Amino acid sequence: MKSSFAIMFPAVTLLVALVIPVSVGAQEQPVTPGRKKPHRYRFVDLGTFGGPAAYLYGSDRVSEVRILNEHGAVTGWATTSTLDPYQDFCWDGDCFLAHTFEWQDSVTTDLGALVDGANSDARWITNNGLISGDSENGELDPLNPGFPEIRAVVWKDGHIVDLGTLDGGYESVAHAVNSRGQVVGLSLNRTPDPNSMIGSFYGIGFQQTRPFIWQNGVMQDLGTLGTGNNAIALLINERGQVAGDSYTSTDPSPFCFYNNNVFPLTTGAFLWEKGKMTDLGGLGGTCTLASALNNQGQVAGWSNLAGDQAYHAFRWDPATHSHLRDLGTLGGTFSIAVAMNDTGDVVGAAARPGDQVVHATLWGRHGLIDLGTVGTDQCAEARSVNSSDQVVGISNPECGSDEASAFLWEHEGPMIDLNAFVPPDSDLHLRAGATINDRGEIAAFAATPDGNRRTVLLIPCDDEPADSEGCRGPALRTNVISSPAATLSTRARLSPRDVLRGVAAELDRYGWGRAVNRTSSR
Repeated sequence: MKSSFAIMFPAVTLLVALVIPVSVGAQEQPVTPGRKKPHRYRFVDLGTFGGPAAYLYGSDRVSEVRILNEHGAVTGWATTSTLDPYQDFCWDGDCFLAHTFEWQDSVTTDLGALVDGANSDARWITNNGLISGDSENGELDPLNPGFPEIRAVVWKDGHIVDLGTLDGGYESVAHAVNSRGQVVGLSLNRTPDPNSMIGSFYGIGFQQTRPFIWQNGVMQDLGTLGTGNNAIALLINERGQVAGDSYTSTDPSPFCFYNNNVFPLTTGAFLWEKGKMTDLGGLGGTCTLASALNNQGQVAGWSNLAGDQAYHAFRWDPATHSHLRDLGTLGGTFSIAVAMNDTGDVVGAAARPGDQVVHATLWGRHGLIDLGTVGTDQCAEARSVNSSDQVVGISNPECGSDEASAFLWEHEGPMIDLNAFVPPDSDLHLRAGATINDRGEIAAFAATPDGNRRTVLLIPCDDEPADSEGCRGPALRTNVISSPAATLSTRARLSPRDVLRGVAAELDRYGWGRAVNRTSSR
């Protein structure tokens, strides 16, 4: 267990991740004439701190995450063998004490927490190694009896810093950080609010939710849109621009779905820069949500159409900020944008005609591309795209299915099930591709046969010799069991709410955020 010296001294190395070597019995897939030779990867199980599970953050909603940087460093959190001291409000569903980790060059470092015996997690890592996240501080929230206080934190060179709260509140959450050390997130104040934007979702309580930017030891309230009184800051780029969501008034919204939570009031997406918050507008409905921000100041997300019965992915460009660009669908009535690269290429998911199936989608330099699904799966969602338009995500036999597979898509070939790169002597199944960097490294969610969550890194090794130890091509695996997909004739038409609920269920099932676990364990 990490001692309280973690506050003042660099973290110590506690764990070495397991690199799985090539099995001589692996049956590699043949190369189809006319197609690019399949990639080869080194498979790395990032391990745990002695507990049953390890996690990568995927946000508490459908939005972009950066838990893998361009130098191959990965951050997440892993359980220890110690039970969570707050069994009524467990940090994760397994109820073991968890600490943030950083993995790089085959070494995993325990970054600890604010105090001994507290939980922590990580949500973002920069190219210069800054990590933002959350930690318990050992105190109980007086406004929410029995609930442990959570504080936004940032790690620099292994040192952890408590970012504090706004207006005397007791809870804060850090979502993202840039290489300048600017951190954004949310803080609860002490003002009661039955429509608290995030309090009920995190299981924290019903106080106003305020967006913040922290820099040089000072936390600043970014304000809200219109007459709204709740907002969250989700993303920050290298220019210091901030994107997030805000209530715009006290008028009700019939449908504003935020993972497993519903925002009850009209909500808009914003871009904040140099003290000014800009309303990005909408597509006619009462709900617009931001999900991605790049270093050009472009914002992507999705917005309800007039009548709030459908929603479309959008991209907002600062050069044409008078309106959102509706990115459209694949012939159905809804689509979502999840991530975006610095050239403005957007990935997410969109419904096909009839709204019976949902495919991973790329809106980019080559136009609108249907990325499809893995095999005969009916539903897929893209989660990350790099500068080469390599895309990773999740594919399901059916929307909301208990089964899922991580995928890789690129222009040279069809969607690839990343489980083809899992060594035969590993029992892990890759459930979702979390993020891919410009080096082609992939951080993925995995699970053991008994359902424990794990984290995996796939490192490209195409340029290494064919007999390089631990470097393997795609292999046909016989130990992965998939359920047959339902035929279209037996499938009901999906509603927009069904799709987002299905996505939310998948994210919770495969470790995309701990908030649902904390709430459900109460």
